[in-house]
Amino acid sequence: MYKLYNVKAWGSMCVHFLLEEMDVPYTNIWMTPEQVAAPEFRALSPLGYIPALGLSDGRTLFESAAIISFLVTAHPDKGLAPQPGSDDYGEFLSWLHFLSTNLYVAINMGDAGNYYARNTTEEAFIAGKSIEKCNQLWSILAHRLETEGPWLMGEAYSALDIYAFMLCVWSRPKETVVHAEFPAIAKFAQAVRARPKLKAALEAHGVMEPRS
Repeated sequence: MYKLYNVKAWGSMCVHFLLEEMDVPYTNIWMTPEQVAAPEFRALSPLGYIPALGLSDGRTLFESAAIISFLVTAHPDKGLAPQPGSDDYGEFLSWLHFLSTNLYVAINMGDAGNYYARNTTEEAFIAGKSIEKCNQLWSILAHRLETEGPWLMGEAYSALDIYAFMLCVWSRPKETVVHAEFPAIAKFAQAVRARPKLKAALEAHGVMEPRS
């Protein structure tokens, strides 16, 4: 059985949602930011980042996109990704890494007290560039949904949509602002929130409604 190390509204959301959609057994371990920052957690996640996913043999996976890739490959019968090894799966991975290495990073750059700024002036500048970059990336995703939708992989709902939804919740400057700018993203987020299997997890993370 898996062990999910989970913090409300943090990067573990996507893994939590995927496990619920897959309906596979797991133990949910709610953590506080203080527990995540403790040295003991570094033994599980080298950078002290959430999520971490404990495996049955005692090892622990980290990095959200890697965990998503692992789960859909370990449980191909659940239908949350194209068949591993197929061309469609290659496309799935391309978009997953687009999200994790571009949009995730751009969002994080806008965090208050971010790592990159030496003072409040630099922080404000970087926050502005974060929004600018996020808008560029949301535009790409909105075009994908408009031309290939209703989901990022076309007609098939997948773990890719779960991951993108998590980033939508964190949108810069706010989720509702992104929805107003990109109607396709608003429609997409609404459809994810309507997934019956996600209701309890969405409520647990406090993200049943768009953030404003």
